[in-house]
Amino acid sequence: MIGVFIINKLNIGFLASSFANRYGSGTAKVFESLVKLLCNKYSSEVDVTIFCNTHDQYVYLRNDPSFSKAKIIIFPAVKGKWLKSSRQYFKYSYIYKGSKIDILHFSVPRFYPLFWLFPAKKFICTFHAGGDVTAIRDKLILSREIYNLTAKLFFRKLDSIIAVSNFGKNEISQAYGIPSQLISVIHPGTDDIWNVMKAEKIKYTKDNRKLVLIIGRWQRYKNVQVVSKALSMSSSSQLANYHFVFLGKRISGNANIIETDLAKIDKKVYEIIDYLDEKDYVNIISEADLVIVPSINEGFSLPIFDSYSIGARLLIHGPSPAAEILVGKNGVHIADLHASDNLLTLIELAINQQVGSLVENQLFLKSMGATWEGMAKNYLIQYYKICQEFVD
Repeated sequence: MIGVFIINKLNIGFLASSFANRYGSGTAKVFESLVKLLCNKYSSEVDVTIFCNTHDQYVYLRNDPSFSKAKIIIFPAVKGKWLKSSRQYFKYSYIYKGSKIDILHFSVPRFYPLFWLFPAKKFICTFHAGGDVTAIRDKLILSREIYNLTAKLFFRKLDSIIAVSNFGKNEISQAYGIPSQLISVIHPGTDDIWNVMKAEKIKYTKDNRKLVLIIGRWQRYKNVQVVSKALSMSSSSQLANYHFVFLGKRISGNANIIETDLAKIDKKVYEIIDYLDEKDYVNIISEADLVIVPSINEGFSLPIFDSYSIGARLLIHGPSPAAEILVGKNGVHIADLHASDNLLTLIELAINQQVGSLVENQLFLKSMGATWEGMAKNYLIQYYKICQEFVD
């Protein structure tokens, strides 16, 4: 139980497109972790229904035993590619309008126009933060613009709006024009990696050089280019004591800028990794002398808190939600990372700072509710609250 008296068991619906088969996405990890906990640890409190718009999503969910208790429904197929998923969504709404779930839980940017016509009694949306409006994009994505416009115009049809940090709450209010009193804050978790065993073989230690890990997809707002630019402007002697590892998907036009910068320096100075499994992910963070997360637009930033929770030194951009939460903490160096000209100096300062203990760091994250179980409990309370099916 979660500290509330449950009158009726609720049926909570999710869109598989929010999390299924989306590796390396923080927002997807939040939803996947939430759904898995609801399906298993909290299956006596809620039933889970997951709506898929592709066969691949259905197969992904059915192949993972963590979702075995969920009811999984595939939307009817439709012709044409334009906003295909939303057309499937509305076709399902029309066919099954007589059969309602209690709550449909959306994640921006997978948030459809006329969402209130879907057969659900209540609607909740996790906006995470305002980045879908404020972040600089490499190209215009029509569906994303439609989702954002839907949020701006029809947020009052939602029964609950969630941010993942106080910083994100303020950003949502400004970006979407939503009164801040309508937004609740529920932190995501990081504790799933605390007990992950490191890979047996140490892969990333390079001679006696300092290992600097840069985490972020190669999109403009992730700001990885600030690091590549700094390296391209540095001499070989300045880089001689470092080995830089870039961890993140090369998925946008911005990748050309980063690759052009890196082509100007010795290939022995750096390596690029698109994706790591959990063991190798924990291994490289643990072995790194410094973890840089240069993103200038985040709602929470799981890699920052993953790194902090297992004792890594950090260099992060501020202002940001992570900077707001971790200000004054050992091992965390906060700076304005818009410019590249003094980055090597910042790196050296960050590497030489005192690091906090694992126990202290993890206790702090637990105290602020930044664990997956803590997140799931807070969502359960929110579900029953909006359905008025609870007692304090």
